[in-house]
Amino acid sequence: MGIEYPGYGLYKGEPSEDKILADAEAIFDYLTSELGFDPSNIIVFGRSIGSGPATWLASKKDVGALALMSAFTSIRGVVKDIAGKWIQYLVKERFNNLENIANVKCPTFIVHGLQDNFIPYKHSQALYGINLLSIMS
Repeated sequence: MGIEYPGYGLYKGEPSEDKILADAEAIFDYLTSELGFDPSNIIVFGRSIGSGPATWLASKKDVGALALMSAFTSIRGVVKDIAGKWIQYLVKERFNNLENIANVKCPTFIVHGLQDNFIPYKHSQALYGINLLSIMS
């Protein structure tokens, strides 16, 4: 099942981190409570900005697996890499994947292109390192 963000495509409304996370949780609850899917059979996938709600959901729910493509450490982290160290503080910290991945206990697959011109692959490397430490502890 795919979801889109408020304000994009057919979904009316203003996008916000809180709304996107609430939608992700509502979809998970619908799949498990209404449709009867076993959470262990749900693979959560997030690409780029979608890595935020995907990592958050996997940190809160007992899912079968998490797959991330071109993930970032946080929105502020991306801004820092694109615009510079000082500009990052003008942006609210959102989708803190670096913090959330520490609470992900399911199998996790992370893929990131080495020549990504928007989100440097070092973001995925950092997430991998934190995830590996959390699973081993």
